[in-house]
Formats: sequence, structure tokens, C-alpha cells
Amino acid sequence: MTEKDLVISQVHTICKDCVFSELDKENGISKQRGCKLNKLKQYEDAGIEVLEVFDEDKNEFNVINGRFCLFRRSYEFMENYPKDSWEDIVKIQTRLPYQMMIFIKKDSTLKDIRETLRYIKSQETGPNFVTFINFQYTAYDKEPDKYIKPSQILELLQDSGLHRFSLKNIYDDNVDYRTAIDLTMDSTNKYSYPFYTCFEAGFKIPEKFSTELSEAVFIKMKQIGIASPVDDINGMIVSKVTHKKHGGNSFFVNLEDKMKEFEDGYEKFLHKAVDICPSLKPKE
Repeated sequence: MTEKDLVISQVHTICKDCVFSELDKENGISKQRGCKLNKLKQYEDAGIEVLEVFDEDKNEFNVINGRFCLFRRSYEFMENYPKDSWEDIVKIQTRLPYQMMIFIKKDSTLKDIRETLRYIKSQETGPNFVTFINFQYTAYDKEPDKYIKPSQILELLQDSGLHRFSLKNIYDDNVDYRTAIDLTMDSTNKYSYPFYTCFEAGFKIPEKFSTELSEAVFIKMKQIGIASPVDDINGMIVSKVTHKKHGGNSFFVNLEDKMKEFEDGYEKFLHKAVDICPSLKPKE
């Protein structure tokens, strides 16, 4: 690309003077060779143009064209933090807040719940709030010897180390997953996390799930209204704005069907969960 061909968008990010730019220096001239956070490759993989440019002193550096990089930090901004904590700090500052709902089915076991807690804790940046939705409650009430005590579930959650959690018992056998989502949203509405996700207890939540969700929003700039699950419910990702706008799954109409009926240009907001988080794809 020649200087004449170079067109830089009004929206762009200059990597020069970013603390995460990897530089080679020779004879007082610096040349950028990468990003300590690997963001340049992630932008390129997402189809975002990454330019190589130079200044009047012949220092070479990159420009992310058409994107504001949320991970860029200047030395002035970071000077009050220990240098060895910079990467951890920016990961915390740019984590995507979201709520996770876990469905405890009639045939779920304590092992399923323990495994799910382990999967959640294995996330690089896990959910901010986790709600366990207990569909065993009415069965336990009738046959307490055959089902999990709600107090046992609560003890597991209290010992899990989760930052914020809740347990919701379902008292009506006619309540399905979608209705339970709406009930949970009503009771946790005060938390302003932009997304919620859904999984059944025991489903193997990939370690990269949270990271891929963050990258889809912050790097690929995906506009997610709803991402359809890999089966009936596992992996579903929903924007809370979309949920509120269409009244969730009320009147026994699934949220995505309402979007198709009432949302102009709904196609750009509907995705598959496996396209947002590729690690959800079943292994062949």
C-alpha cells in the first residue's frame, strides 16, 4: 500500500505510545512488531484493517482502522499501577459483564452442579452474577429421598467462591425454561448486566466461552440481540435490552419469534451461539 492509497477512517486507534505495543528499537528508531495482548491478530482475524504507518521521525507503528480499541492504555494512564499488573488490570476493566442462568433439571445430580461450578470458575473472566434455577423443588417436596435438598444446593453455592449468586426454586411443574427465564429476569432486574446466558447443570461450558463472548462484542463488534442455543437452551445468549423491549417470552411466544415479527432489520441482531462462541461447537 502506498502513501497515496492509505485512507484512515475518522474512527481509528493509534498503537503508538500504548503500553501494550511490542517494539524493536534500533538507532533511536522504534518499529512495532506486535501487541502484548494479541489484539492486532484478533482484529485482523475479525476482518478489521490493521495498518502499518510511520511518523516524521520514521518510527513505525500500527493503526487499527475503523475501530476504537478499548484495550489501548497510555503510559500516563497506567503510571500509578505496578507494571506487572497492567495486563490483569486491563482485562478486568474490559471484561464483558453478564448474568448466567443454570437450570437444575428433574434428573440433575449434585455431581452435575459441582461440575457446572467448576466450569464457571474455569472461565478467564466469568459471569458477574449466576442464578441457579431449581426445577426439582416440587418433586423434592413430594419425594424428598429421591431429589436434591435445596439446602444442599445452597451450601454448594455458598462454598463456591462465586462473587454473586442466587437460587430460584420453581414451585409450578407447568413452568418451562422460557417462563423461568422471564421470572428470573423479573427478580434480578436491578442488576444492569447487558447480557444473560443459559446452560443446563452438567453441560460442559467451554473455558473460552466468556473470552469469546467478550471478543465478539469488543473486537468483532457483533450486535447481539439473541444468539440461538446449540440445542434447546444451552449456550443461548440474550441482550437484556432486547429482552425488555419485546417483553421476554411472554404470552408463550419465544423472544426470537417476536424479534422476527416486530423488529425491523432483525437479521443483524440474530446469531447462532456457535458463531459468537466457536468453542460451543460440538467436537466431531
